[in-house]
Amino acid sequence: MSKEIKVGLFAIISGAILYLGFNYLKGKDFFSPTNKYYVLYKNIDGLNVSNPVIVNGFAVGRVSSIGILQEKNNQIIVEMDVDENVVLGDSTVAELVNSDFLGSKAILLNIGDLSRPIQSGDTLISDIDKGLQALFESAQPITANLTVTIRRINEILLGMEGAGEDIKRTIQALNVTLRSVNKFIVQNNVKVKESLDGVNTLLANVNSKVDLLEPILLNADSTLTMVKGLPLDSAVASLNATLSELNIVIEDINAGKGSMGKLMKEDSLYNNLNQTIQDLDRLLIHFNENPKHFLAPLGKSKKKIERDRAKAASAE
Repeated sequence: MSKEIKVGLFAIISGAILYLGFNYLKGKDFFSPTNKYYVLYKNIDGLNVSNPVIVNGFAVGRVSSIGILQEKNNQIIVEMDVDENVVLGDSTVAELVNSDFLGSKAILLNIGDLSRPIQSGDTLISDIDKGLQALFESAQPITANLTVTIRRINEILLGMEGAGEDIKRTIQALNVTLRSVNKFIVQNNVKVKESLDGVNTLLANVNSKVDLLEPILLNADSTLTMVKGLPLDSAVASLNATLSELNIVIEDINAGKGSMGKLMKEDSLYNNLNQTIQDLDRLLIHFNENPKHFLAPLGKSKKKIERDRAKAASAE
């Protein structure tokens, strides 16, 4: 073969490879059988030829061509090549979605009821994922409120116009006050330190006193434990019974019962008792003054006692 023929064959093969590769990149697959389906959109929002056709995250085809139908209000017709092994029902929806964060588009097939499958060349139901548009629509009330808030802030700022001088004077007065406070603190630093030292000494003394009180508290705790173990209920019951009996005795005395009651209620017993005490007192006085009348071996007769008394009276 001549060089010319070789160059010609190489150019033909290279052109064929280039053509097949370019069309493959555009979405045409020459080696696997596919079915063609169509879908109409009002706006394809950046969809390009060779963008994938997806079912549940799995690529089953590619966009083969895109055209415009001016006779149908400028709708966009999209042709898809889908693997012929994928069966689509008549309720299948072709939803235009974002395939990644960079904004690349893809067609997501939501396969419907397969009881009534469609044929190659049929048109699918179209739908568009709103994406950011839905977000913007949901954010419209927020933006409206934000606009109102900004307007009110502007009104407040306009109302505060001219208040800067007042704020400046207030800040200057505050600075003067802070400098005075700092000067006072510096001047009284030694006194404050002495006061703090005194407080520390006082706290140390208090702590030492508390340490001394600890044995007393422990004894008090043990005493309380012992008191807690005493039969206080029975003691209180006995005390109540004693008080009840005492009340009965007092009631009897008030009623004049018994010796004590008669002594308090009847004058005769009191008078007799008083007379007895007086006689006893005179007897003791006489015994003290004249012990011989009682302590002599044979004692003295009544007459002798009367003579002694008369003699004592005349001597006075």
